Amino acid sequence: MAEPAFLICVERGRLESEAVLLVESLRRWGGACAGAPVYAFAPRPGLEPERRTVEALEAIGTTYVEAPLVDRFAEMPTFNKVAVSAWAERELDHETLVFADTDSLFLGEPAGLVGGDWVAAMRPVDRRIAGSKGKGKGEPFWRKMYAELGVRSEPYVRTVVGGMRIRAYWNSGLIAVKRSAGLFAAWEQALARLHDAGVVRERWPHFMDQLSWAGVTADVHDRVEVLPATYNYPLRQRLALAGGADELDLPDLVHLHYRLWFHLPDSLPKVVPPFDPASDRYRWLEERLPLLPIVDELD
Repeated sequence: MAEPAFLICVERGRLESEAVLLVESLRRWGGACAGAPVYAFAPRPGLEPERRTVEALEAIGTTYVEAPLVDRFAEMPTFNKVAVSAWAERELDHETLVFADTDSLFLGEPAGLVGGDWVAAMRPVDRRIAGSKGKGKGEPFWRKMYAELGVRSEPYVRTVVGGMRIRAYWNSGLIAVKRSAGLFAAWEQALARLHDAGVVRERWPHFMDQLSWAGVTADVHDRVEVLPATYNYPLRQRLALAGGADELDLPDLVHLHYRLWFHLPDSLPKVVPPFDPASDRYRWLEERLPLLPIVDELD
């Protein structure tokens, strides 16, 4: 089975150290996927990473793509992934494409992203926030979004934290697709369509990447793979996870989403419940942390 190709974004600032760590982690812990192609995109002119970052990425087998892929949504960095993913789907030949947020890393072989009879694979959102239970104050927006995109199905999932039943709504920090399904192109089109139609929730505009993705994938929900808790593991929600997920150790995880946590001084010892400091993953990470720039508090 062909290995997937991984897509990430890298821009000047904290994404630089994160991108290098992400690719290093895949190369070290990715098992059969350790040598998989990785494409690092700088999609907004004027925000390109430092040359030393590009050289560090290229030294570990990353293809650097510097191109003006983002135009109308350039002020919303969370939308970069949509343009990057759509471009990759058009221009690259890999059948399986995996977009990963730069503030994440791999700690095990992502075998769940290889093969399988699915067109998309991901995890539900951590908490509802901009989601809908099918009723209540968020529901009118979802109905309007579904109508604008011509969605016919009404699938549901359960949130990672609390297990709340909500309309199918996915965390875009790790998304795998089959290129032949055309979902990334549909994502780009859906975001533009919702924007042009004024279907943007003023309170949560930065969630429109995830909301539009929910609309795109609703009608193929029967071919969506819900990845297990070891993928896109929300480090900052660890204490609130149930079903034993709060006690998973670093070697148990495949993909960890840390969201600025590793920019804190002494970040690993601050994790609750604690990780085993004797594990090989812990020692490997400890040598590379904290990431630059160092922060004193989380946003």
